[in-house]
Amino acid sequence: MLTPAQSAIVTETLRVSLAAAAGDVDEQRLASLARAAAALAPPVIDDPHPAWPAVGASVVRDLAVGAEDTAAAMGHPDADVQVLGSPRLALWFELVTCDLLPPPTPELTHVGAGILVHHLGRADVGDTVTVECAAASVSGRRAVFTCRATVGDRLVGLGTHHRALLRARVDT
Repeated sequence: MLTPAQSAIVTETLRVSLAAAAGDVDEQRLASLARAAAALAPPVIDDPHPAWPAVGASVVRDLAVGAEDTAAAMGHPDADVQVLGSPRLALWFELVTCDLLPPPTPELTHVGAGILVHHLGRADVGDTVTVECAAASVSGRRAVFTCRATVGDRLVGLGTHHRALLRARVDT
């Protein structure tokens, strides 16, 4: 059973994912996704920590697909799958999101708390993948970001990434 704090992480990640998906689907499915997202709305939104970006802040980064980024290189059972692997896409969503955040300090750092990735199209070795991440929900020490990956005009992936601020550990 999830604790209330764990439940809040999962629920907010799903709410932002549903809300983002509602913007990308056809009109017939829009209403049901919007209702589902609204049903998951948090009862209380805390003032955001000053380290977080404002809702709507975004960042874009281009990343080249190398041989080490392929599904085959990451252990896919078919060595011929020489396209961007889903685990690498998830990592890129996490890393690009971090471009919106301050660098970790001895007093404060941030960690990933959840990620949903939908790998929707191929990216071949040599392709440039444009990753865009935007702050969608910010409350207290938690923020959720929407992520999109494209090769040119072709959609490669969509995702949602949840991050949490932590006080850095002090070794004694």
